[in-house]
Amino acid sequence: MKKHTLLATTGASPQVVTETLYAIHDKNLQWPDDIYLITTSVGKKEAVKGLLEDGHLQRLCHELNRPMPTFDADHVLVTPGADGTEVEDARSLADHEALANFIMTEVRNRTASPDTSLHASLAGGRKTMTFYIGYAMSLFGRVQDTLSHVLVSKDYETLRGFWFPTQAQAHRYVANHKGQTLDASTAEVTLARIPFIRHRRNLPQVLLQNSTTVKFADLVELINLGENPAAIRLIVDLPTQTVRVQGEGGTIKIDTRLGLLELAFYAFMARATQESESDWTRPHKDKPDTALAQVLLQELLPLCGLESSNDRAINFKRLEEFNFKTETFKSDTLKALKDGMPQNWFDSRKNKILHNLAEKLPESLVRWIAPTSIWTEDGNRLADEDIDKTLKGGGYGLPLRSHQIQILEPTGPQLR
Repeated sequence: MKKHTLLATTGASPQVVTETLYAIHDKNLQWPDDIYLITTSVGKKEAVKGLLEDGHLQRLCHELNRPMPTFDADHVLVTPGADGTEVEDARSLADHEALANFIMTEVRNRTASPDTSLHASLAGGRKTMTFYIGYAMSLFGRVQDTLSHVLVSKDYETLRGFWFPTQAQAHRYVANHKGQTLDASTAEVTLARIPFIRHRRNLPQVLLQNSTTVKFADLVELINLGENPAAIRLIVDLPTQTVRVQGEGGTIKIDTRLGLLELAFYAFMARATQESESDWTRPHKDKPDTALAQVLLQELLPLCGLESSNDRAINFKRLEEFNFKTETFKSDTLKALKDGMPQNWFDSRKNKILHNLAEKLPESLVRWIAPTSIWTEDGNRLADEDIDKTLKGGGYGLPLRSHQIQILEPTGPQLR
């Protein structure tokens, strides 16, 4: 790895940073190249004063004969409140939501590059901060990333004069809360590595990109929605060429825009599910399906602003004339719609839809809205746990129930 970062949440006690570094050294773990802290405006003042102005971070590195990680006041990140300004102490619900979003985004951004590694410490700060950074690591953490908590001997916990075990006379003896003098060199500092389940592969690609702000509540609701498929509501919005997924009551809405071909294919699958049409199967390898080509044409023409009919030849001629003017579709598409839909073309549409959905939605949610085999060869609806296991000869549709799907029709043919 080219760069190793220590990211820690801190509150009014920045000592957790030097304690963590001491424990990293003691266990001979990878030493960080840079340090970033997430805290409040009050916590930043404490961190800058203790670690930088009073020199405790540099003193630690000198005593341990370790290089000084890159760290200055700009590396102390203050969480924004609901109004976007730096918070002194997050107390309102809105402030905590902003805090969650900020921590999620920071962890996501610092795990974006494959040639970096992240050590996240949840030893300091409010309980909500430590929860959020732990949860963020579970969502975005990779195999090279670690999560830890630092443990300090009971007598030395929360002592403002204790920064790490040292024999330097100027800092060796510290007073406790009762005024008693303690020897800092005898303190025990232990790094407790926290195992966590990594869910990164289940996240949509768009949330792994630095350009996207991670909204904690939305992400959690999306993941939970995939575990509660009965609450999913799917809207196939043909006028805007989007597929909209939302929770029961519209609490969250995520739009995925599809191309004309994919949208027509998806609308056909959604309509087949609504109407319990179980006969639409994957084309045989050596036998293009003309019936599939016709239903796709009937879905596609209105999206192009054209009228459709029950005559496939008429429909294709209209599409051909439209394409002569616009050059919208490739020759293989025209061939598939004229001569019959081949198996590989069918698979290509299905896979492209799956890819587009996976870019915006968690894997657990995509499973319920992606086209797949949902009927047996006899036309019986598969049980949820058996969906996509009976591909040969099974009818295709969407795993949702018909009442969960809404199709918004085009307003009318408008020649373009």
